[in-house]
Amino acid sequence: MDSSLVEELLRRFGGATPDMLRRVLTPYRLVITDIGKIQRKGALEFAPFVATVPDDVWSALEAGVSGKVVPAEFVSGTASWRELVKARIHLADDSRAQGELHLAGSEGRFKKALLEVKVGDLIEIDPFGVTSKIESALTEATFFFNARSLGWRVTRMPENVAMHLGTQNYYDFRLEKEREAVRVELKSLWGTDTTKARLIHTKSGEGTGKNKNRPDRQVWRTSTCRFQDQDIFAVNMWLRTGRVTDFAYALSLPVGLHPTLGLPASQEFPEHVIQNPRISDPPTSPWTSDLEVAIEWLRQLRRDRPAYVKEILALRPS
Repeated sequence: MDSSLVEELLRRFGGATPDMLRRVLTPYRLVITDIGKIQRKGALEFAPFVATVPDDVWSALEAGVSGKVVPAEFVSGTASWRELVKARIHLADDSRAQGELHLAGSEGRFKKALLEVKVGDLIEIDPFGVTSKIESALTEATFFFNARSLGWRVTRMPENVAMHLGTQNYYDFRLEKEREAVRVELKSLWGTDTTKARLIHTKSGEGTGKNKNRPDRQVWRTSTCRFQDQDIFAVNMWLRTGRVTDFAYALSLPVGLHPTLGLPASQEFPEHVIQNPRISDPPTSPWTSDLEVAIEWLRQLRRDRPAYVKEILALRPS
């Protein structure tokens, strides 16, 4: 890390030390020394493991602490970061940990993934919960610079708008070029099952909070994203590929309005997308890994079906 950047960070967070910064930004890494056979307990499929605990762990590892198994080759510098399976600790002391390796998803997914895990691989544990925050910030910065390099004027929308300043915008980025504007909502893969996206918002009730005095109301009847709130979903693929520069893009459009480019809608709330739509590997229709392709899909939709927004708004039962 550049020394001037470290100095700037420590000056901003007065009293912090370089060692604190290093420990916040880097995970504990436990080395797997033994992997048992796959077992089943109810619906849970798992394999027991034993791992060594490094000397520099700050605090005791309690039962229930979880982490991600990554290849030993990543630390040696010969492979990219990649989550192989997940790990959960059952019992640990200062030098040794025992627990379970597991992975949610379709039948057989864990068994297939476990074939890639070997003795010597590492269990990464994020002691201060900073990984998701860094991932979110880095993926937003990556998207910002990528869109700008394609010639778009890029605006990061405010996280929260005071009621007296106007209506909240429920998307992350606005892209503008000449007379064209595109609203993009940036999401991540679902950590529990990285074959799927995580398209959720905080649920808002009718007539509550900042929504109560607004004519548009901005009400979500469920916790998943509404189709009307953005034009494109951008899902970062870091949890799958180990690269924050990898994205999958899809139109914010229900499959009922477009059988090839639409996403599955909630059966109970048809104006909302389902919570965890699947993204193929590599991303294929209705997903694409190319932002320009997704924007061209949007242009075609706007040309061919100029009333599609009204059709989306009409999905909610009166």
